[in-house]
Amino acid sequence: MSLKIIKIRRTNDRFLSRRDWLHSLHSFSFAEHRDPKWDNFGNIRVINEDTISPNSGFNMHYHSDMEIITVVTKGAITHRDSLNNSGKIYENEVQVMSAGSGITHSEKNEENKPCKLFQIWIYPKKSNLKPNYKQKSFKNFKGENLIIDYLDGKNKFLINQDISLWRCKYKPIKEKKLPLNIDKYNWIQVIEGNLLLKSKDLNSNIYLNSGDGLGFEVINYDDISIDTEKDLDYLLFSMPSI
Repeated sequence: MSLKIIKIRRTNDRFLSRRDWLHSLHSFSFAEHRDPKWDNFGNIRVINEDTISPNSGFNMHYHSDMEIITVVTKGAITHRDSLNNSGKIYENEVQVMSAGSGITHSEKNEENKPCKLFQIWIYPKKSNLKPNYKQKSFKNFKGENLIIDYLDGKNKFLINQDISLWRCKYKPIKEKKLPLNIDKYNWIQVIEGNLLLKSKDLNSNIYLNSGDGLGFEVINYDDISIDTEKDLDYLLFSMPSI
């Protein structure tokens, strides 16, 4: 066996929240949506795909003891917080906020077009740490882009948990290997496109479309590859344990 499928979350099976200004799809339990089978994947607590209407958004609200990652895929979101950080996060930029002992923030789409983003919550290793905020632009999101590297945080984001995160963007490809330094347990969240995760054990092959999520265990890295028929954009979370 090359890989073991742990969980698959098809896009149409995700929880849905609607407001006048918000369309949000939740891979895991969130707000009023609860299912013990979908409370988390390891230390990944939330993966929300949000579309926020122009001139609207989330008012000031409180977080503590959570690592919060925002990946903007279209438009821009304006962030303000109780640490006096203020600024826009644009398409192909990433924000990382460690809520720690407590932080209040708002996220508003102050543009004249919709904003699309993924908001991710990760349980921290340690609680009650000093809150902090970081933001970084990835101007050339092509190929494999390592955003968070828990093994070596130099020149990358580092969060308070043993999780690495890539954003991968490819043209149509055949037999593409996953990033070399992935760990045993992984979650793929497809942003856009489709992929075939292939294994030499053909019974483990699995096809994913836009919005699908997959949790899997790597048994033999060399026997796993990806094919895609069109442009592909996805997030890859990797961790040593779940």
